[in-house]
Amino acid sequence: MNYTIKSLIKIPLLFLLGSTFLVQCTEKETTTNSLETLDAKITANAELSLFKAAIAQAKLETFTKGPGPFTVYAPTNAALNAAGITTTTLPGIDSVALTALVLNHFQSIKRTSFEIPEGPNAPMASISGFSNFGYKDKPADKIFINGSRITSRDLTTSNGTLHIIDKPLFTPAFTISTLLAANNAYKLMLQAINKTALLSTFSPSTASPATVFVLDNATMTANGYDSTTIANLTGTPLTTLSNILKYHVIPSRNFSVALKAGNLKTVFGTNVVVATSTSGVTIKGASNTTAFPLVFTDVIASNGVFHFIG
Repeated sequence: MNYTIKSLIKIPLLFLLGSTFLVQCTEKETTTNSLETLDAKITANAELSLFKAAIAQAKLETFTKGPGPFTVYAPTNAALNAAGITTTTLPGIDSVALTALVLNHFQSIKRTSFEIPEGPNAPMASISGFSNFGYKDKPADKIFINGSRITSRDLTTSNGTLHIIDKPLFTPAFTISTLLAANNAYKLMLQAINKTALLSTFSPSTASPATVFVLDNATMTANGYDSTTIANLTGTPLTTLSNILKYHVIPSRNFSVALKAGNLKTVFGTNVVVATSTSGVTIKGASNTTAFPLVFTDVIASNGVFHFIG
C-alpha cells in the first residue's frame, strides 16, 4: 500500500483549511481551582500551546475568558501536528475555516465526562453548528468524541470544563462523495462510483448515515480496475464492480473505536468480518484471503464517516 498518514489527512484539510493541517496521556480525572478560567487552564498546559494559539488567531478568546459555561475538547500539540497543523502552518490557515474548526471543539454547556452520552452515535451540538458524536467504552473506562479519545477529563474551571483529546475534531463540511473528490489518490474509486451509478449509495442522508471503507488508486489498480478498465466496463463485469463497491458501504455511522469483533452487514446485503487486536482493527470480506487493516480512520463527513483500508 502507498498509504501515509500525511497523504491521507489531506482529505479533511483540503476542504477545511486549504493548507496542510499523539502523545498518549494517562487517562485520569482531575479538578482544578474553580476560580481559574478555561483560558488560564489552557495557557498553563504546555501541551495545549498550539490550540491556545489557534484560539487567539481566530479571535475566540471571548469563549475561554468569558463567563461561560462552556465545555472545551482541547487537542494536544502532538494531535494537531499529526494532522498537519503546526506553528508554521497555523498562520496560513483561512480565517473562516480556522474559526469553524476551533468552534467545533466548544460546546455552550458545562458537560462533565459523566454527562457525555454513551453512544456510539450520540450527537452533541458544538458552537460551530455541527454535531460531534460521543461514545463510551465502559469496560475499558475510555471516552471518545468522533473517535478521538479523551486522554484527560474533567478539568474544572470557573467558566466551564476542559477535556484533553488525542485528535482534532474536524468539521463535517462535505458529503462522503465530495470528500473522495477532494484527493486524487482516490480518483479511481470515485470514477467507479460514477460509472456504476452508485452516487446516491455513497451520498446517503444525514438522517441515515453510512460508513465507507475507502480504497486508494493503488489498491484499485492491483485488483484490475485502472481508469481505462473502469471506463470500458459493461454488462456483467460492470455489475460485479457495482457489487464490490456496495460491499464497502455500511448503512450506519461507525467510528473505529465502536467497531467490535463480529459481522457488519453491508449495503450489498452480505457481511464483512471485523476483527480487533492490540495492533488495531481489520476488515475481511467473504472472498478475501486475508484481512485488510484500517490504516487511517474516522474522517467525518456530513453523512457518515470514512475509514481507509489497505
